Amino acid sequence: MSEAATDKGNLFPLLAKAAPLLLAVIAVAFIPAAHPSPNIIRLMFVTLVWVTTSVAWNLIGGFAGQVSFGFAVFYGLGAYTTAITYSTGVDRFDSILLGACAAMLASLLVGLPTFRLKGPYFAIATIGVSEAVRVIMTNLGFTGGASGYRIMERGPFNQLLHYYIALALAATAIALSMLVRYSKFGLALLAIREDEEAASDLGVNPFRTKLLAHALAAALTGAAGGVFVGYAAFIYPQGVFGFDISVAILLMPIIGGLGTVWGPPIGAAVYGFVHEELIASFPQFHLLLFGSLLILIILFEPAGVMGLAYKVVGLFRRRK
Repeated sequence: MSEAATDKGNLFPLLAKAAPLLLAVIAVAFIPAAHPSPNIIRLMFVTLVWVTTSVAWNLIGGFAGQVSFGFAVFYGLGAYTTAITYSTGVDRFDSILLGACAAMLASLLVGLPTFRLKGPYFAIATIGVSEAVRVIMTNLGFTGGASGYRIMERGPFNQLLHYYIALALAATAIALSMLVRYSKFGLALLAIREDEEAASDLGVNPFRTKLLAHALAAALTGAAGGVFVGYAAFIYPQGVFGFDISVAILLMPIIGGLGTVWGPPIGAAVYGFVHEELIASFPQFHLLLFGSLLILIILFEPAGVMGLAYKVVGLFRRRK
């Protein structure tokens, strides 16, 4: 068989896997054409931001099995870096990129010591790092401290611009997740998740592989924070560095299905819509709801919504 024929044979499965993403992006892109209310656009925007953070966490938590409670650090650093650089005259897209770079650099500073720990010790260390960064940011003067930081806008507010930026970032995150999942790098992450020592014996460098996945996940999370702050135009430490942000980023992939490509976006959609709708009327009810949902998932369907969907499809095929 010729090399060209082999390339075509490898291309078709990749196109088949990418087709749902393309269809989803087109569908979401045409939602504004239906002239929904500004509140619906806001809800969709927030959900797309959550999709990016959920997919990012899944790269290290789902594929590699490293449970981190510290992703609020990257989300907050991306938000503050974007806000400060944009206010000083940097282009909007360049400021988001700088936010992603700041988060990536922070991931190396966090990952170098913490990835030498395993299991619950790694999780506890990430909690400590997250809380330490939140306290530091609360007391920094040039970021506004506990009072927060307001972006200096340079033009009229354009809701659809922010919406499409969030959509582009979410689509990029899912595409990167697909590339990682079906690559040698993704296989290395899955091997680390199953048995780190066995993966090392097979030639995988667990420490370096985890650092690289952590950096990629942090960059996406930092960019999501930058996109969010561009819409909000105001941030404060508890709002972006709070422990509840880290828990939310961790919870969404669990709801959708850990270690899958489409589980984290589905979990983010569930979390985004429910959280945004309930928090206005019942400020604390969503905590009870998501806590109960997490218990039910762990007890009855650890694979999340995607696991349930696979079971339903399998049952339907057996009956047919």
